[in-house]
Amino acid sequence: MEKNNSNGTVTFYPNNYENSEEDVHSLSTKGRLLSYNNQLKDSLHNGLKFTELLDELIETTDSQNLLRAAMELTLFQLDTAYLVFPQQYSQSDYYLIFLDRLLQLHQNEQVILQSSDRNDELYHEFPGINQNGYFTFRIDNTEEGGAYYTEKNTGEILFYLNFQRRILHFNSRAITNLLVVDYSNTFNYETVKKFEMYLMALGDYFKKDYGFDVDFNIMDPSNSTFYQFGNSGIPQAALDKLFIQAARENFMLVTGLHNEAILKLDNGVEVTIYDKSIEDSSATLNKWGLVVTDDDHKISWFDLLFQYDFIRTWYLDNLSSLEIQSNPLYF
Repeated sequence: MEKNNSNGTVTFYPNNYENSEEDVHSLSTKGRLLSYNNQLKDSLHNGLKFTELLDELIETTDSQNLLRAAMELTLFQLDTAYLVFPQQYSQSDYYLIFLDRLLQLHQNEQVILQSSDRNDELYHEFPGINQNGYFTFRIDNTEEGGAYYTEKNTGEILFYLNFQRRILHFNSRAITNLLVVDYSNTFNYETVKKFEMYLMALGDYFKKDYGFDVDFNIMDPSNSTFYQFGNSGIPQAALDKLFIQAARENFMLVTGLHNEAILKLDNGVEVTIYDKSIEDSSATLNKWGLVVTDDDHKISWFDLLFQYDFIRTWYLDNLSSLEIQSNPLYF
């Protein structure tokens, strides 16, 4: 600032600018105030837009509007250079709220959305297993719109969700480690099955409501599902062990017409282990895996791991050659 000796007034010159007449007029006090006020208005309008989207996420009964609001909120930048909101939900929280609302729309509220003041986050709690842990989303920083549904205590990632790419893929390793290994030692099959049915319901809603590409992996009960092993080589040693373990339980492992191994179980359920590459004459790599067939298309590999102790023991003891493959792009 400097004083004008003729009238005693003070003229303001912005810092870091030349005291030329053009600069003084372009960055006058009034101009700076107007610019600040306009920026503040824009920031307030941005905040109002956010509240409108949050209202829709919380209250809409339209599944398409629900997804649109969630997609926008997970990418929304609320703070600006002129206005900062100290209390905010995180990106991962909006994924949880979306799942909660999606279940509400289908009248299938199996999980409880909770708030942790200590960790400053929302989380999912599933009745019956809540004493063992809870679930949050971890944001995928490499893919816009992507997040991992994660069990907080163990870090096991149960599925990958991406709004932009419209995919929901389940992770066989995490489901095996958490549900088949950890939970089976603590809870009965009915309790674990309820949680698995919750995961399956989510997949069904994404598939039917939004047309997402959903990979249920070891939970898929369709007879056409091929559970591919992560190891492409023939699991001969494991097959030899299955023959012995099945015989001890009065089940027979037999060889089919195309050298596939067939295990016949109760109630017409069959497990067929074979190399799928034989169906493709142009295939250059083996694709060993298994299919589970039953009359009602209701039994998955996940179910058999609980229903037959010898199958669970055999699978877990030979994971190096038998582990069911998940999509390597996400897990």
